[in-house]
This record gives sequence, structure tokens and C-alpha cells, in this order.
Amino acid sequence: MEEKIELEKLEDVDVTFGEHAFAPESMFCDKCDLEMKKTSKYMTVSEDVKVNLDTFKCPKCKEEMIGLDEARKLDRALVINRLLQKNLFTFKRRLSFDGDNYIFRLPSELAKGKHKEVEILPLESNEALIRW
Repeated sequence: MEEKIELEKLEDVDVTFGEHAFAPESMFCDKCDLEMKKTSKYMTVSEDVKVNLDTFKCPKCKEEMIGLDEARKLDRALVINRLLQKNLFTFKRRLSFDGDNYIFRLPSELAKGKHKEVEILPLESNEALIRW
């Protein structure tokens, strides 16, 4: 018979992670138990989305693994790809040039009530994701 656990009576537990827990400096193969070699891999998600990942590759079985930070990077690339494929919302704006910078204006409906600072994530030489 399964023992029931009373959640209200459970004690808090402090958990700490090592400095490189999510971005490991080394990994060991689950199959061969050998230290994997760190490599860099340029992965094409689609024609429009590409991502550079730090991977680990087993010298014996060629199994490849990535750390959590790299998995997040890949997940972000997959999300961006899905958004680009669906063309949910796009608009065009003309660029202005002030001598040092290019400037474009966002529609007030998009910027209303938002922060006055944006984060720009370059995707390609001619594409970027803007987040505020």
C-alpha cells in the first residue's frame, strides 16, 4: 500500500547549484562513460534560423549532448522559427538615418504602456528580434 504524504508537513529544503551546473565545462557519455570532447556546432533550424551551439561529442559512440544554457538557446531558435513560419504579425517601417544611427518608429499601439528601453537580439546580418 502506498504511503500518503502530507504536503503541509514537508520541510523547506535549500538547494544550491554549482557555478557551471547549467553550462558545463565537461560531460561524460551515458553509454561509454568516457569524457566527451567539447565542440562547436552550427545548426540550421530552417532556411531563416541558424544557431551556433557548444556541444559535447563522445569520441567512441559519437553521441552528442548539450548543457541547459545551450538547450535554452536552441529552444529560443525553435520558437523564433515557429513565429517566422506563422507570420502572425508583421509591419514595415522606413529607416531614417541621423548621421550615426538608423532609426525606426514603432506604432503607438505596440509601445503604449511599455518600457522606454528595448532589447535587440540580432538573428542574422539583416534580421533582429526586438523585446521590451
